[in-house]
Amino acid sequence: MGNIIISSTEADAGKTTIGMGIALSSKKKFNYFKPYGDRPIYKKKRLIDYDAKLFKNVLGLENEYEKFCIGFDHSKIKYAFDSETIKTKIVERVEELSKGKDGVMIETGEDWRFGSSVSLDPASLYEMLDAEIIMIASGSRTNIVDDLTTTVRYFDALDIPIKGVVLNRVESEEDIKNFAVKDLENMGLDILGIIPDIKEFDLTSVEFINDMLFGKVVAGHSGLDKIVENVFVGALSVDEMLRNPNFFKKRKLMVTGGDRSDIILASMDEGTSGVILTNDLIPPSNIISKADREGIPLIVVPLDTYEAAKRIERMETITTIEDEYKIDMIKEEITPRIKEFI
Repeated sequence: MGNIIISSTEADAGKTTIGMGIALSSKKKFNYFKPYGDRPIYKKKRLIDYDAKLFKNVLGLENEYEKFCIGFDHSKIKYAFDSETIKTKIVERVEELSKGKDGVMIETGEDWRFGSSVSLDPASLYEMLDAEIIMIASGSRTNIVDDLTTTVRYFDALDIPIKGVVLNRVESEEDIKNFAVKDLENMGLDILGIIPDIKEFDLTSVEFINDMLFGKVVAGHSGLDKIVENVFVGALSVDEMLRNPNFFKKRKLMVTGGDRSDIILASMDEGTSGVILTNDLIPPSNIISKADREGIPLIVVPLDTYEAAKRIERMETITTIEDEYKIDMIKEEITPRIKEFI
């Protein structure tokens, strides 16, 4: 088998992490392609996809970032390509990325429905390419069985086979094995792996959050690799915050207005990994100097405090190239649980 299309039954199922686990465990050398970039970040005035950045760096891929995606927006992709042109573009790009490799790992957007209007869903990609589909499902036993039942019905109607499924972030391995595996096998699905919910994968770095918010780091660059475990919104007085036990949690990200010098200073002494400064406001120079000395990133964003906090809450905490311990965890916890199929 050469090319693999990795999709999922729902958003945030862990396609990127499982894809990395497959790539790291395989004896074959894979390139990476994500036709629809759905995690855009700016690097050196270029729009790239965060997952492409991850694969390029971890696997040591030589291709330029622009080669890993063809677009980041439905309307722009529709404007740039008709159905025949997009097929030609996809085939040519996969052929290019295949050079010197045993295959290309092709990751779809949020789930198997995403991108269908621009022919970038897994069913459309399957029709264009010589590839096999791997489906990722996550959650409780009931959710997994229901989601995969709907998925299988759709792909069966199109006469498109699913090579196998990986059950990721499962709530109970025992429950899945005892009550779900037989149902899934009766659907004709090959269970390629069962991965428990590993809490450490829910942690992420300050740098990742900065990239996702398109923020500007004004101090504490040396601390961008710090891990964020908790988020605290500083909207009240310092006295009120000091009465809240959550304020004293370690590895927290503080979200507050850039004009709240009192809150920023107080948070720097209480195990804070970084501070998001909202409303595009930069604090005084003494605070910037202190943040630089202590390696606490100060990140300015144009959002208000509520909107910034909501966006952080909605973020999918994916594996990042800076989080080396996560790459080690993939090798230790995920690759041994994935059946060798390539």
